[in-house]
Amino acid sequence: MGNDHSSVSCCMSCIKIHTLPCLTQVPSTASDPEDPEERQDPGIWGITGVVESQNLTNPSKAKKPTPQQAKKWQQSIDFLLEDPKGRAHFKKYLKTQYASENFDFWTAVDELKTKKPQGEKLKKETREIFENYISRDALYPVNINAKLRVGIEQMIEDPNTEIFDDAQKYVYRLMKDGPYMNFLQDSYFQTLIGGKG
Repeated sequence: MGNDHSSVSCCMSCIKIHTLPCLTQVPSTASDPEDPEERQDPGIWGITGVVESQNLTNPSKAKKPTPQQAKKWQQSIDFLLEDPKGRAHFKKYLKTQYASENFDFWTAVDELKTKKPQGEKLKKETREIFENYISRDALYPVNINAKLRVGIEQMIEDPNTEIFDDAQKYVYRLMKDGPYMNFLQDSYFQTLIGGKG
């Protein structure tokens, strides 16, 4: 899939969240006016925070949720992503679909905003995220549109910790409308609600 496609992709997903965001703090200059999803979403696309220890780097070791916890994840993607077990199991599912790029990008951006690096460290960390997920030759490209990518390219030499905010918002929408819904319908999730996960 090309990075320039703005269509929702059910095969590209990723995310890490901790608390609900303040939408008014997010710049809207890079948003796509033709995006049918362009609206004020109350979701958690712009949060920051330290992830609780659910071993997102090794999702195969995700702790088993109670059936009640898993059922709550059905109510909203926000409930899923606010729960460390939810994030871990969602990541595990995405790995089976070979579609964890967006989640990994989300995680990297959230960690950047949590650590709030400055100076050369900020430049180094934003460059790593850019080269891994955003650049035209990215190792693990996320499915964002050309306008968002160009906006980041123009800021990458003099970045701030909000440089990826609009891309994070965009990826959240892709994930919410595609892989999250697929996850709820998958047999893997059904075993979690039945207490067999």
